Amino acid sequence: MEKPANHLAQPYKILIVAFGFYPETHGVAEVAYRHALGLHQWGHQVTVITRGKKGENFPFEVVYVEQKADYQLLLKLLGAGVIFVHGWNNWASDWVIELFPLPAKVVLVSHGTNFNVRLGGIRGLVWWLRQRSQAWHFDKKMRSFDHYVFLSDVPESQRMSDVVWVKKNKISSYSVIPNGARPAFGTPSTRDFRLENGLPMAQMLLCVSNYTSTKGQRELVKWFREMQLPDAVLVLIGSNFNEFSNRLKRLAGKELNQTIFLFDQQTEAQIHAAYCTADVFVTATHTEVQPLMLLDAMAVGLPFLSREVGVVSSLAGGMCFQDKTTFQSQLRLLLEDDALRKRLGKEGKDVIKNTHHWDIIALKYHQLVCSLLDNQV
Repeated sequence: MEKPANHLAQPYKILIVAFGFYPETHGVAEVAYRHALGLHQWGHQVTVITRGKKGENFPFEVVYVEQKADYQLLLKLLGAGVIFVHGWNNWASDWVIELFPLPAKVVLVSHGTNFNVRLGGIRGLVWWLRQRSQAWHFDKKMRSFDHYVFLSDVPESQRMSDVVWVKKNKISSYSVIPNGARPAFGTPSTRDFRLENGLPMAQMLLCVSNYTSTKGQRELVKWFREMQLPDAVLVLIGSNFNEFSNRLKRLAGKELNQTIFLFDQQTEAQIHAAYCTADVFVTATHTEVQPLMLLDAMAVGLPFLSREVGVVSSLAGGMCFQDKTTFQSQLRLLLEDDALRKRLGKEGKDVIKNTHHWDIIALKYHQLVCSLLDNQV
């Protein structure tokens, strides 16, 4: 990574805290890892505090904690100039607030809020009611940190309540630093996912998400079966099979392993091959902010069709739908129009190179560190 001519002669001590970290497979774990790696590559002295599944051979220090007292003691003793805390309403952010004020600049890296999410049905209403306590205390939390990092400045009401808050209160102490796609996805895969898995030679719809009801795979299977497309297959990839994936298999019925295929425990290389083989990426997820799965699709030039959630509508390279009718009509349009798919794929790929590339993101974090510590970049 090329550094500016006037980059820091002395590195700053940076502490990054995340409730999960690589090799865990959820979005926050992946982003926190890339965040740490990028600042390390800029020459900063990076320490990560996390818990959960342990990894090996990191080029920076990773400390695993379980107890609040140990975590808070580390925050005091490590002497970081900047502390980045990933995510609202988890132990990483809640326990650090108890120590304020701290000598370090403390930055909340938001992955979106969820207390205003309204999912359908009685369960969705009950869940929303249970989040009212978080909503009532959110104003105090928003006034606690020195700086905020948002994935987007779109004031979306359900998942971007923090952005809504800073705009309403005319707060300027925030930066917009987006997520990025997996670096390996910037080059074509040499593998053929269809051939390796014995899939029919048909147009391939791909969804990559953990198997859970909020990710919308049930709707995808149901709507796909209703459409009875003559020359298409639906491929679902998740981390691990579970009871929900078993229900999806039952829902697929006689189409299972004929036109509907479920996979789990795929390597990054296998997932990369699936993206490169597919014709359209589809997701009916009910709640997201700026999902990595769509950025990965954009990186390989794969057009996407996504439910309109979070800030997805601001992403290039795909289309959004609101309900079953618009999903089915837009999917038919994408499958029938080769030129449209090609154009959307190119648009997405260009945006990844210019905006959602981890080298660019690392530079923005480096510049933020220097700005917070009064060192002009």
